[in-house]
Amino acid sequence: MCGGGLLITGRSLVWFLVTLVACMTLFGAIVLPKWLIGPEEIRIPSLEGNYTIIRHPSVGIYNRCKRMGRSEYNCGNFDLYGLATDTTIFPFAWKITMFLMCLGNLLLACTLVCMLVTCCRMHSICGFSTHKLLGIFQGIAAMMELCGYMAYPFGWEESRVKILCGLDSEPFAPSDCKLGISIYLGAIGTVLAFISAMLSAKAESAFFSAKAQRSIEEGQVLVCVP
Repeated sequence: MCGGGLLITGRSLVWFLVTLVACMTLFGAIVLPKWLIGPEEIRIPSLEGNYTIIRHPSVGIYNRCKRMGRSEYNCGNFDLYGLATDTTIFPFAWKITMFLMCLGNLLLACTLVCMLVTCCRMHSICGFSTHKLLGIFQGIAAMMELCGYMAYPFGWEESRVKILCGLDSEPFAPSDCKLGISIYLGAIGTVLAFISAMLSAKAESAFFSAKAQRSIEEGQVLVCVP
């Protein structure tokens, strides 16, 4: 597969790791139902009966956790028909969030796989720099993530959120709800996606550095440069 040998630089390794962390962080933000945390306390007696577990209802992009019965805590999806689910159940703004963040993360994951090609000394595709192309795609993915992330608060005026957070809930003001960990994961992942796009230029400069090219000309199969 890499008949010409391998070229690994410190900057390309940092680029790869930052992109990997961005993908994992954004995936966590998408799947965890912890974007908004409701004020209600759900007390669940332990099986041993000597302590009580306190939970809070919460909602994510397409899933939620809530009280079921007197003391049961249940988490599940409410996007029963995907993006075709009724907007009273799955707010339109959250459909935009789900579509853009999933598509953006998929694109980011594809660039992550394609980064391995750059280690095989493939510096161009159809005459275009591999690093520049991947950087452009990562920038597009980051913009999708940002647009999807910013669309989420516009669903806070829907009845689903008012039941969870209070009647005063409105875009960017979730009334009595607290921001959950998924909100912060989404913000961190989006920032890391933009950083990944910028790091592509640094990785390219290291790829074409004098030390790296000299090692290749000397016929070294495995080239590692800082």
